[in-house]
Amino acid sequence: MSPRRLRVRLWMKLAALAAVGVVGMHAVHLALGNRIAGRALTLEQEKLGRSIARLLADQSTDALLVNDVVALDAIVSSAVSTRGTSVSYCFITRGGLVVASSFGASTPAALSALRRDGSSAPVVVVNGATRTLDLAEPILGNVGELRLGLDMGIVSDTRRQLTLELSLLAVAMILAGLVAAFVFGRSIARPIGDILVSAERFDPSRELEPVVETRGSDELAVLGDRFNQMLLRLRAAHQEQERSRLKSVETERLAALGSLVAGVTHEVNNPLAGMKNCIHRLSRPDLPEEKRREYLELMNEGLGRIEDVVKGLLDFARPHPPLLEPIATLTLAQGAAHLVQSQLARRRVRCVLEGVAANGVVQADRHRLGQAVVNLLLNAGYASPEGGEVRLRLVRRRGALGIAVEDDGPGIPPAIRERILTPFFTTKPPGEGTGLGLSVTRTIIDAHGGELDFTFPAGGGTVATLWLKGSEASPS
Repeated sequence: MSPRRLRVRLWMKLAALAAVGVVGMHAVHLALGNRIAGRALTLEQEKLGRSIARLLADQSTDALLVNDVVALDAIVSSAVSTRGTSVSYCFITRGGLVVASSFGASTPAALSALRRDGSSAPVVVVNGATRTLDLAEPILGNVGELRLGLDMGIVSDTRRQLTLELSLLAVAMILAGLVAAFVFGRSIARPIGDILVSAERFDPSRELEPVVETRGSDELAVLGDRFNQMLLRLRAAHQEQERSRLKSVETERLAALGSLVAGVTHEVNNPLAGMKNCIHRLSRPDLPEEKRREYLELMNEGLGRIEDVVKGLLDFARPHPPLLEPIATLTLAQGAAHLVQSQLARRRVRCVLEGVAANGVVQADRHRLGQAVVNLLLNAGYASPEGGEVRLRLVRRRGALGIAVEDDGPGIPPAIRERILTPFFTTKPPGEGTGLGLSVTRTIIDAHGGELDFTFPAGGGTVATLWLKGSEASPS
């Protein structure tokens, strides 16, 4: 995950959280505000309406007693026509009959029958989109009743205005929340992104100063400072580990050199004994020419044997620093396979190259690492039965590239697996191996900063894999 993507995600989440919170609070405020405001406005309108109704009832008392219909019509008409009162209708009933009405002669029957049960409580009359608050005010007790209708449009308009203002406030709060979330998210995510980049690029083997800038809030600054300290401790631990590893390698090499004396004595004394015998035979004056040539060839073989032992011993005891260059693992594998082709062919063992897709570039000494692969291939060819197969496979793992060599042999017995890298240890018959092949191979790989590991499949055989750190350079 890239640091930029982290920043975007964090501030977006904070913004979404802020928006959801504002919207939720707005919904609650809107519902409660509308409910409370509507109820308050309705009560206020009812109070105003009852005051008007009582005033009109008092004015209608004398006219109702003398049955002055003209005066009553004038009263109800003036009630409707007066501005600022929101009176929608007004009519007067006596004995259940309408005696004066602002509707004229067409007072709605449903409206006039609304109070037949004698109820005086306010009633909201709905007619399509129009809402009217119907009030009843008695005249002289039960002599008559004045009915007054107040238009509730003002209540609806006020509620709509309140909703609009609350919505605008919510939008303003959402925008403010987005800005705050963006600023706050960046202030948190940028230092965290710097830490992620530093953690990704951190290499304890490189002497670099910590790149995390301690910024942000106190907590983030402390986190950055602790992270820098952790990097320094990791680098110091790596350096100490590297020093311990070098000391261990040197100690192991010195111990191995001490054990080489017995191996050298055995490997050199046998050819020397044969050569002394050949010299003794060659001193005979009656020795046939054919025998003379045979003894000279035996002496040459003995000297070659001693030369191989000394060369392997020098390669193990005094390894030269590798001449590193970028090279593809496929090139190394193909070169080694070509060199051992004739030896494997004599045993009728095939070499199969696999895993070409895992090819990559490593920093290596072409000749010395090629020698290490050749040693592994020769061992695998010797372990495989006649007509068998050696698999040369390119492999990968996190940050490393490898070349694996697998044989078809019976495998290495568990009892001797710990000794296979010991100098002069060999399972081959006398005269067929010096026991230095794997020791030299490990020395070469150690000089490259790599690893040599062995696995033993359940079905038999051995898999030897050399690992090197991958390189981004182009192969030469």
